[in-house]
Order: sequence, then structure tokens, then C-alpha cells
Amino acid sequence: MKINHGIEYGAARLAALIFQLLPHRFAVRCGGRAGRAAGLVLAGRRAVVRTNLEIAFGDQYDRAGREELTDRVFDNLGRTIAEIARFPRLSKDQILSLVTADGMDSLREVQEHGRGAILAGSHYGNWELMGAYINALGYPVDFMVRGQHNPYFDRYLTRLRAGGGVKVIHSERGMKEVIRALKDNRQVAMIADQHGGGGGVLTTFFGRTVSVPRAPAALAVKFRTPILTGFMVRNADDTHHLRVDPPLYPDPQGDPEVETERLTRIYTERIEQAIRLRPELWLWTHRRFKPVADQEQTGNVYVQK
Repeated sequence: MKINHGIEYGAARLAALIFQLLPHRFAVRCGGRAGRAAGLVLAGRRAVVRTNLEIAFGDQYDRAGREELTDRVFDNLGRTIAEIARFPRLSKDQILSLVTADGMDSLREVQEHGRGAILAGSHYGNWELMGAYINALGYPVDFMVRGQHNPYFDRYLTRLRAGGGVKVIHSERGMKEVIRALKDNRQVAMIADQHGGGGGVLTTFFGRTVSVPRAPAALAVKFRTPILTGFMVRNADDTHHLRVDPPLYPDPQGDPEVETERLTRIYTERIEQAIRLRPELWLWTHRRFKPVADQEQTGNVYVQK
């Protein structure tokens, strides 16, 4: 056991215990304050947020506006963490009471389709609560995730997700569990808003060419599975409203590569539209606008930690 892993794990457990002992809305507000404080301490991550906002919005925000928006990004992140920490204390009825929703016909439609669904997930609002809420409605959801560097924290996060009723599939174990989940008519949530690397699909995001993970659309095409997008919007009182979009269906007669690119482009556009409406709800702390080719995005310089 690495000493730093033990310290990180102990700190996470202590913070989670505090959030679990506090009344729900007070705990969430405290999480927001803690998030803002962390945003001031984590200078490297704050610099990444500023750079991302400047790339995405240009002159739409002046320097003061970007700083204020950056504070709100960390505020939402802190509130989200507090809510996730409280999953073991929330009953199914309590989870349902925290969320209102539109687009439930889309969930019923893909359930009746019978081939499962790929939920093209994004780090927007409280994305973890979205999975817990959909599961509480009776539509089983599995999260496909990459393991955390800290194995103790990774196991604890898995237990927290289980507190919200969500099953975790670790990407390191390959696609067998994903295929099994789709055959069982389950929804598999896969993050689709981060850098896709050299094997990703190139598309446009906030006017820039970016690489998007190929797996969500490629799996949908291969198994003729619909793709869902949904966005959890935080209300002023820390309740939430979920909007589920109409499902995207791959064309079984289409060229697989063309269909993969088409579906990726559409759900990336949906993610961008949601972010533009409430930019503080997206997790701008990762380096989204990485270069995808030598001739592209040469001006996108990030401040390294």
C-alpha cells in the first residue's frame, strides 16, 4: 500500500462521512464551498479551465467573466461530489424526489426495442445522479469506467455508485461485460466527451476539430443498438431536471465507418448545445482541446501542472 494512496483514501472517507452526516441540502451547499476553495488551491486545474473557456467562447467572456465562471465550475463539482458521497444514505424514493424529467418516452422506446442502449455520457451536471435516477425508474444502467490510480479509492467509488443502484464495468476487463449487458437489454453509459486519442473520431466541438472516443458509436453500429443522450441540469435549490433526447439509431444498411462518424457527430453536437446553455455545469478541468494533427490547433497551449 502506497502511503499517498492511504492518505488520499482516508481523506476521501472522512469527507464522505461528513457529507453523509449532514442534512442533504446543507451537505451539498458545503460541497459547493469546498469546491470553490479547491479551485483556488489547484492552480494547474484552474488554468486548464480558463484555457478551455477561452478556446470555447473566445471574447464572449472577459477575464473577470471567465474567473467567475471558473468559480462556478468548481462549485458544481464540489456539490456533485457531496451528492455522490451521500448515495448510500439515499433511498430510491429520495433519489426520485430529487429529480424531475422530460423525455421518458425515449427510455421506454429503447427498452421496448430490446437491444439495450449506449448512453453517450458527458461530465455535465451530476452525471452520476443521472445514472442512479434512471436506474431508480426501473431502467437498469451500467457505467463503463476506467479504474482510478488509487485502488482503494477506486473500490470505494464503486461502492458509492452501487449505493445509487448502478453497476460498474471496468474498461480494463474488455468488452465482454458490455456485450452481455446489451444482450440483457441494459443501458451502458460510456463517457463520450473527453479526448479520444489517435484512434478517435474527428469531429467539431466549439468550432475546433477534436478527437472523440470511437467506442460508443462503434458499439451501437456493430450491435444495432440505439444511442441515448441526456443532461442533468442543477436547479437553484439543488434539485435537478433531467432531459433525455430522442434516441439515435444506426442505419443497418449504412457503411459502419460512416455511421460511426455520423452518430459521433450528432451526439457531440448535443453535448455542445447543452454546455452552451449552462457552461458552469460541464467539467472543464480536463484538457479537451488537445491537438489532433500537426497542422491543427497549434495555438491550443495548456499550462502544465
